[in-house]
Amino acid sequence: MTDQPGLLSDSDLDINERLYRISRRICKVLIPLFAVQEIVGTENIPKDEPAILASKHSHWFDVVATGCFIDRMMYTFSKPAFFDSSTTLLAARRWWLKKMGAFSINRKKDEIGFRPSDVGRLLEPVKQGAMLLLYPEGTRVEGHVGELEKGLAATAKMQAVMNSETRLPIIPLSPGYSKLPFGSFQSFIPFWGRVKVSLVVGEPIYYNGETIKEFTRILKEKLTECYNTAGSLVAA
Repeated sequence: MTDQPGLLSDSDLDINERLYRISRRICKVLIPLFAVQEIVGTENIPKDEPAILASKHSHWFDVVATGCFIDRMMYTFSKPAFFDSSTTLLAARRWWLKKMGAFSINRKKDEIGFRPSDVGRLLEPVKQGAMLLLYPEGTRVEGHVGELEKGLAATAKMQAVMNSETRLPIIPLSPGYSKLPFGSFQSFIPFWGRVKVSLVVGEPIYYNGETIKEFTRILKEKLTECYNTAGSLVAA
């Protein structure tokens, strides 16, 4: 498979562990200057088994918060636009994202959100025993949990068909913010106007033969619980 922007290839699944850990350490040093952090439910994150994290998506900072709060390397499914390499700066961003575990798929949506071949590619990190971060809303939604795309449910169903002996945990989680990070001039000044950031990790759910529509409904219900809890933590 060719290595084109947005197209999953073997090189896209090659996290640079050293760069990932150095970047995470830098974030863990810098974030407390701008945010007060709290995480709930870390016991629901498997230590070394494959899993899919299904996260609420409100802000670009979500992926930073999740990567810093969760002490395990993960792959992240990203928009193909982030893999544009038409300029030197964009090519540098693409290289860094790939080394941090980001990947994408040149996909054509259908009624479930992905073609079956795309779902198979999406499962590649899981097949390697890794953890995969997805945003089932498909875009940023503020103020509530938006309608979920059906691609994650289709992915869970395909994994169950391909490997019926292994139950893949789908772990709902949600960041919460007292206000959106870096939304004002003061928020860029250390310790001045710090935002409260929480991350709530729910108990894993598993695909048990439900229809794609029903599994998507269950996931949205669990995501909403995480979102509401995260909101109450930062409001306290």
